[in-house]
Amino acid sequence: MQAIEHFMRELLAARVSEEERILESWIPFRRRFFTPDCAWDNREGTLQMLRSEEFDSVSVLDSKANVITSATNPSRSVLQKQRLRYHLTVAENSWRVWHVEIECPNCGGRGDRTCIICHGNHWV
Repeated sequence: MQAIEHFMRELLAARVSEEERILESWIPFRRRFFTPDCAWDNREGTLQMLRSEEFDSVSVLDSKANVITSATNPSRSVLQKQRLRYHLTVAENSWRVWHVEIECPNCGGRGDRTCIICHGNHWV
């Protein structure tokens, strides 16, 4: 069976390649409908963030696994780490992502029960 780390490296590299393809195909659309200085929907910083994503932790229990990654989010006014939690399951002698959560952007994943977004769950 494929190692989780190997699967995740393939996934992260494929996401970067796919984003590069999307950005290239986006150029004619942007030129036709938007001025060069229009920031709305320009995907600025997305590729940089995807390239910065790295492993924080991996936990495995039987045929399920959780992988937590972090990436630098350049779209914020202050560079900030954005953490994701990938839920994986075994499929066809490999792993597949079945759910992804983002660390609560409101409480920073502290699990504050008064948080209006995650209600103390850390992830959304």
